[in-house]
Amino acid sequence: MTPEARHLRRLRWRGTVLFAITTAMCLVVLAVMASVIDSRSHTRETYRELTVLAEQLARSAESSGPDIRFDSQDVATWTSVDGTFAYVDPAGIVVASPSQGALPSSATMTDLMARARHGDGPVHSEAPAVDDPEPVDWVVLSVPYADTVVFAGASAVPTPEHRRLDLLLALSVAALCVLGTALGHLLSGLAMRPSIRSIEQHEQFLREAAHELRTPLAVMRLALDTDGSPPRLASVSAQVTRMSSLVARLLDRARIRGADPASFELEPVRFDQVVELAVEEFEDVEGGGDIRLDLQPSVVDGHADLLAQAVRNLVENALRHGSGPVVVTLRGHELSVADQGPGVPVRRRRAVLEGGRTTAAGRGTGTGLAIVSWVAGLHGADLTLADADPHGLRVTLTFPVRPRDARSTGAPPR
Repeated sequence: MTPEARHLRRLRWRGTVLFAITTAMCLVVLAVMASVIDSRSHTRETYRELTVLAEQLARSAESSGPDIRFDSQDVATWTSVDGTFAYVDPAGIVVASPSQGALPSSATMTDLMARARHGDGPVHSEAPAVDDPEPVDWVVLSVPYADTVVFAGASAVPTPEHRRLDLLLALSVAALCVLGTALGHLLSGLAMRPSIRSIEQHEQFLREAAHELRTPLAVMRLALDTDGSPPRLASVSAQVTRMSSLVARLLDRARIRGADPASFELEPVRFDQVVELAVEEFEDVEGGGDIRLDLQPSVVDGHADLLAQAVRNLVENALRHGSGPVVVTLRGHELSVADQGPGVPVRRRRAVLEGGRTTAAGRGTGTGLAIVSWVAGLHGADLTLADADPHGLRVTLTFPVRPRDARSTGAPPR
């Protein structure tokens, strides 16, 4: 799978995760709002019922000066009241049902009594009972023409119906999130499938075309390299050589970009030997005599074939677009290749690492440094482009430092 296809797949998964998070947040907000609305509606209904009860209890008490008395018939109906109620005057609790422990604390009762006496209507509040920490909704109402107040209370604990609603909302949110995420992931996959297929077909075409061109180009080059070839065919021979290099680059690009990064196992490699062997391949190439090596023994964690490919691309890029001498320097975990050519403007350095860009029209495919950048990323190395001294381009690869124990034990040459 090509990097572009892998990037599209990662983008698809990121979009799916983002969609799932957004959907879940919206559904959770809606579920919380529904639960809060239901809870407040239940509280309002409870207060309404308690207010009716408090008014009935207040009417059952008759005031006679500072004292009150109760009608015997009204007192008989108290046993039918479902909930907690009490009559309280400044001297204390007159009547409490089912017990005084079911009422709020003394401080809370004193505050509620003061608010009821100075208010124009019933006082609503929530407070736990003395004997039970569970919350209780209270309605406190002053008895007309008396200092006595009526307390009417009912449990504020959510009802079974409200708990069932909360459970139903939670299950609905989970089900809708799973269904919406699955559907969104499926639709995004269907939308991206043509793009992924087009990229894979494009890479397959490059791979097959480059492979098919190798044989006829090799035959043409062999025929042109014979001693009997007329001098006028020298330019044709140069073009065939350039085309052979182009085909080789296309094959390298297709092979490397189509490979799975996880399939490359990194192990200790004698990097100086890899560089030396890769540069030896340029001995018979035009300009290969202008390569200068300045290498020190070095061991890095990497893939020998990919490292060699990166070195070849760096040296070939320097020979193609720069001018000699090309200096290859290896110090510790840092490899640099410098030429004395025109260099690359700062504004274009990022572009040449992305592929498809070249600094000289008609003299490259723009894949050399892009392949080097891919290899560097696979190895966790830093790739930088800078000006050479006194002019030209210096490309530097800096590999991560190996752990101390690996450096001390070393690794066998490869």
